[in-house]
Amino acid sequence: MRLHVSRTAWAAGLFRAPGSWREAAPGSRHNGSVSEGDDTGRPVVLRIAAPDDATALMKLKQRLDQETSFMLLEPGERDTSTEALARHLEEVSRSQNSVVIVADQHGDLAGYVELAGGKFRRNRGTTHVIIGVLAQASGQGVGTGLLREAKRWAAARGLHRIELNVMAHNHRAIALYERAGFVREGRRVDCLLIDGKFLDELYMAMILPG
Repeated sequence: MRLHVSRTAWAAGLFRAPGSWREAAPGSRHNGSVSEGDDTGRPVVLRIAAPDDATALMKLKQRLDQETSFMLLEPGERDTSTEALARHLEEVSRSQNSVVIVADQHGDLAGYVELAGGKFRRNRGTTHVIIGVLAQASGQGVGTGLLREAKRWAAARGLHRIELNVMAHNHRAIALYERAGFVREGRRVDCLLIDGKFLDELYMAMILPG
């Protein structure tokens, strides 16, 4: 994927050099942005989600529920309240170990990654990954970019461990996670019932430097 950085984005501080993370004021639609081009030529901007992204993010999650069986929820199981999602995004915006980062294409979201941090002193240094990318954006580096930005965000806040669960037959996602630095830690046997079959799930995690 070709990296595209406009003069406007550079001047506004929206582009971050490798290894850095820039944040705009709370509520900005350009928190820590990176601009990339997809196969349609439209720029993909990775940024922290704000409460006013609730409608677009709910639309994205519902599309993911419909087009892939690799997400946990089946179509119709999700709470579709945008008000509840907006409250969640507001709560997350005040957290030091949780964040939602979206891949924005002119207001349409192509993917997202959420880090859900521990709630207690003993597990606040650990955060759990949930990620989803639309099929039309698959293979364009969106997932890689989202994981990279999530890892940088977590490291900048002194978090120690990032973990996730992935279906054992989702080989493409497992390869993506391994390239990002995750390692396999264990297997949950027959823990999920999908299309009438019991399937395994893998535990994967990475320890952040420092």
